[in-house]
Amino acid sequence: VFIICCLCGVEIQQNPSNMCVSCLRDKTDITEGIHKQVSLHSCRSCGRFQCPQWQHMALESKELMAVCLRKISGLSRVKLIDAVWIWTEPHSMRLKIK
Repeated sequence: VFIICCLCGVEIQQNPSNMCVSCLRDKTDITEGIHKQVSLHSCRSCGRFQCPQWQHMALESKELMAVCLRKISGLSRVKLIDAVWIWTEPHSMRLKIK
């Protein structure tokens, strides 16, 4: 059974949302409920991170990645396929994960 997409008018096979794939991508946010920013405390003099005890971890290491991902609430509701570090300026106080 073919119907017309309720937003753009393209002919599609019937589905529960009655929207085409491109309209679903535009209107649905799968990251809803997942925090976009998390604070992780670090010592400026020795470079250790607090998780829950103070531990020394190299920047952009897989141990630090695991700590950062554990702190993101709502991440357990989705299936994480891949996580990589995004380069930031050396003097930046932010670590970014893609």
